[in-house]
Amino acid sequence: KKETMTDADLPDEMAAMFDLTLKKKKKKPKKETAVGEGDGDQPKVGGEETDAKKEDDKEPAEISIFVLDPPSYTYSQLLSRVVDFVHENNPELTDKKRFTMKPPQLMRVGTKKTLWVNYQEICTMMRRNADHVFQFMMAELGTEGSIDGNKRLVIRGKFVPKYIESLLRKYILEYVACQMCRSFNTTLTKDSVSRLFFVQCQDCGSSRSVAQIRSGYHATTKADRRALRNV
Repeated sequence: KKETMTDADLPDEMAAMFDLTLKKKKKKPKKETAVGEGDGDQPKVGGEETDAKKEDDKEPAEISIFVLDPPSYTYSQLLSRVVDFVHENNPELTDKKRFTMKPPQLMRVGTKKTLWVNYQEICTMMRRNADHVFQFMMAELGTEGSIDGNKRLVIRGKFVPKYIESLLRKYILEYVACQMCRSFNTTLTKDSVSRLFFVQCQDCGSSRSVAQIRSGYHATTKADRRALRNV
């Protein structure tokens, strides 16, 4: 009988060689050798150069940051300095007073006339000639009137204070207020050559011409019809 050898009879080294269950070890790839390792002057080629390029690409770019210094002045301090500077160099611009106009005071005289009591006072506040204001009022009201000895305006007809106040506002916008700086510190002068009126602002120095006073609507009365018949 032939004798058969079992795994136990084989030596350990031989058993390991014929054992198919064990995995083979993978061979490691050989590194590329650099040409001319001993020569330091010659450039290196291969994997080392590519690794150096990768390291250079990975380096982050330098970012310059501009840091502002904290402000040494607050907003309120700067604002107060600007206001003080304007007050010192331009006192006429900061010391403006609000222009307030008194409302017209009207009284009934009989049944067909209206008396404007504070007429002269309002003309003085506007710095305008009483005759010029009189011409404007008579043209807008379409009636007749006169100025008595106490410099009060007597108007023929019945009028309420609100209507007279609206006409007064219209006169101020047209012949008193400056259209550039909205100031009421103006003068009204008449040119002797062109016979036009000019509004001169005392604050900003601007000048503009104003329209001449034109008569408005005038209702015909019995006296007017009688005058036309007698002609």
